[in-house]
Amino acid sequence: MSETPQQPPERELLSALSALQIHDASPTIRPGMPMFVAFNGPEVAPYLRHDEIGVAANTLTMAEHTGTHIDAPFHFDRDGLTIDEVDPTVLFMKPYKKFDLTAEDPQPGSLVGVHALRRAADRGGFTLARGDVALIEMGWDRYWTHDGDHTHGFWGTNMPGLDEEACAYLVDAGIVAVGSDTAACDNALKDGEIVSAVGHTHWFLPQGIVIVEGLMGLSRVPATGLIVALPLKIAGGSGSPVRVLLLHGGAE
Repeated sequence: MSETPQQPPERELLSALSALQIHDASPTIRPGMPMFVAFNGPEVAPYLRHDEIGVAANTLTMAEHTGTHIDAPFHFDRDGLTIDEVDPTVLFMKPYKKFDLTAEDPQPGSLVGVHALRRAADRGGFTLARGDVALIEMGWDRYWTHDGDHTHGFWGTNMPGLDEEACAYLVDAGIVAVGSDTAACDNALKDGEIVSAVGHTHWFLPQGIVIVEGLMGLSRVPATGLIVALPLKIAGGSGSPVRVLLLHGGAE
């Protein structure tokens, strides 16, 4: 009796992935988009035009920390890896665990503690494992505006963050990255003033844990799934825009 030929592993992977829902967690990069208070918004200008030579191309000018983006360790650690040195697979097909903190009603300048994270993990029915990506849902994308007049509006100047114990809890679990739907992840700001930035300055970046900021629509994905994103290979870069896809088995 002849044996049924096995599918090559890449075909098996594609078959499994085809059953998953895909959520695009990144906004469109365009002039006037919301930004963290320290950065100016992007400029997109025509360089070649169809009506002139039959070809279109734009010139793009923007900060590395535009839209959904990744912070490399070098962003806050002069001896840390730059974005071209970061493992390009750090956000590629990694398991994510989402901490839904919207029930905590976090406010600008407030710090979310470890007990809130544990409550969120219990609600989500998961336990963090080494190699996971921790996603922090503050519900902050509800303040994202699209009318082109809020480059430094509420979203980029006011946000809750994470306290020391919360950051330590994530690090001790062995995460490789942490992301959020705020403009600065663990940073807490009120009216443009930084109240706390302990993850950036101590817990995450100096320990080689990359940060992803500006995620969109986390309320539409379940507590667990896969994250897929690749940063640009910018020489000496402190970060890079990324397009983040969240893959999961639930309904979108």
